[in-house]
Amino acid sequence: MFTTIENVKFQQAVETWNQGFSDYLLPITVDQKALEQRIQSLKLSKKLSAIYSIKGESAGIILLGVQTFQGTKVMWVGGMAVVPKYRRNKVASKLMDYAEKLAKEHQCEYLILEVIKENERARRLYQEKGFQLINELAVGSVVLPARTRKKECIEFKAIPLEERALSETKWIPWQNRSIFSEQNYAIYHEELKVGSISFNLVEDVSGESLVLKQLQLVEQKNCSLITAILLTLKEQEILDTIKFTNFDKATPEYAELEKIGITIQLTQLQLAKKI
Repeated sequence: MFTTIENVKFQQAVETWNQGFSDYLLPITVDQKALEQRIQSLKLSKKLSAIYSIKGESAGIILLGVQTFQGTKVMWVGGMAVVPKYRRNKVASKLMDYAEKLAKEHQCEYLILEVIKENERARRLYQEKGFQLINELAVGSVVLPARTRKKECIEFKAIPLEERALSETKWIPWQNRSIFSEQNYAIYHEELKVGSISFNLVEDVSGESLVLKQLQLVEQKNCSLITAILLTLKEQEILDTIKFTNFDKATPEYAELEKIGITIQLTQLQLAKKI
């Protein structure tokens, strides 16, 4: 039986989430504040998100949201987990069928999600459900060199969210969209606009970090400026670490990051199903 999260005690959702992710490839433990923050910051919906129960016990949870990007209405799976006790009871399959049903009801064009590349069991399920690979996404950090040559004239100018969104491509991952970024800038080199950048500043156990959400350059030849761009950003924000999340590995910008030096934490696959 499905019950929307808005119709259960929120602590039940927290406990179901924590049980489901207790042995995940990347363990994720949350409290009420953290789960609430995830739902609100990523524009997920308590009316759509639900818990699946078996004989009165929570067996699985799915978080869902609906947004329109570049004229395409999509539903995103912002988290799905099955309680270990109820594995191999087709709970994950039921959760996905539930999401697809809601996607159709809300006239979405696609149902989208990300899955860790090494999670072969989940990947098989999504393949069986008709999901197709969109792109491969890297999560990690950039190892920046010390500044040893003449400083490039790089400048960042804040731009309206509406203008920033116009440069986004159709398949930028949901949580990397500019509407979820705290900082959105146009990048100028010697007074000429060469690209745009979006990022968040976050506090973690190692201190304040910059989490790069998007980095798009107008022309591929501008990729040679990426080191200078990131060094300038690091100095401007007075921080030690630049991380990136869900960065498309097929882009020329990512290829340049690889040349600079990156540490990969994990790789995710963005999948989509046409509704």
